[in-house]
Amino acid sequence: MSRQIISLKKRGEIWHYSFTSPNGERIRRSARTLDKNQALQLASKEYNECWRVFKLGERPEYSWQEAVVQWLEEKPKRKQDRNMIYGLVWLDKYLGDKKLSEIDRNLIKFIQSEKAREGVKARTINAVLQQIRVVLRAAVEWEWIDKCPAIKFLPEPKRRIRWLSEYEEIRLMQELPEHLKPIVQFAILTGLRMSNITQLKWSQIDLPKKMAWINSEQSKTGNGIGIPLNDKAIEVIVAQFGKHKENVFTYNGNAVKIANTRAFREALKRAGIKDFRFHDLRHTWATRHIMSGTPLYVLQELGGWTKTDTVRKYAHLSIEHLKSHADNVQLFDTKLAPHQKAKNLTN
Repeated sequence: MSRQIISLKKRGEIWHYSFTSPNGERIRRSARTLDKNQALQLASKEYNECWRVFKLGERPEYSWQEAVVQWLEEKPKRKQDRNMIYGLVWLDKYLGDKKLSEIDRNLIKFIQSEKAREGVKARTINAVLQQIRVVLRAAVEWEWIDKCPAIKFLPEPKRRIRWLSEYEEIRLMQELPEHLKPIVQFAILTGLRMSNITQLKWSQIDLPKKMAWINSEQSKTGNGIGIPLNDKAIEVIVAQFGKHKENVFTYNGNAVKIANTRAFREALKRAGIKDFRFHDLRHTWATRHIMSGTPLYVLQELGGWTKTDTVRKYAHLSIEHLKSHADNVQLFDTKLAPHQKAKNLTN
């Protein structure tokens, strides 16, 4: 490969290369190496791949980074998911310089072991594996690769359902700063996720109809959700009148961006509430519904869940449908004579 086709430049300690591909596209990349010869070899390999694609009609070799960019373009809401972005940044250490065809089971198992070395739970490791799988499966749909390598997930313990007791709720409200109290109350009363509450606008509220709605682009499932508001929820909403022209919940005149702040966590500590996250307010809402007799299918609609399995984790908390059968088992009357007991058994 002629050096005149490929341009090499050093930026800091790292070599970068650029060239014009046979189809006229200008390619610029970091070689991610301190070695000039390695950078040239990498650039030559990529140029040859471009040549084969253009001249011979071969399928182009796409990189992991290209797939991630394309996936995020198709899933714009994911760009706002901090955990998702953190996971992608972490994966870049292992996949950033890889072509999709180079990502096989051995590499994925190595990534799994590297994550395990951090001492994290199986759920966290599985989240990383799931991130790899969703991007690769999308690449299959785009016909960038033929198939996604098999990924074996680690067994996870059953997810715990944590909710606030009456005493814990009272204690938490006593410790929360004033701007967080209505947000937490609204979360318990509606079951909405944190982002849906902090981003809630007055245009999404219809007080005469006692309802709010979450637009499809704001919903985790991609479907719009109608939220009936009970009297207490309306009281919370009305108390926010005049604080902001667009957003419902504010702090010092500005829209609240996040509620799971240090102030929220410190309030939990002062209240003596352990093992609790903001999302558990949604569990609190769902649990109280079930314990009050709300049918599962109604709860599923109220919560905007698309899968029945998601809401069935609350099923064991409801016994309303079992009460009518409780009398089917009774103790025998110890005052009956033996022959009478036998007669009752045969009957």
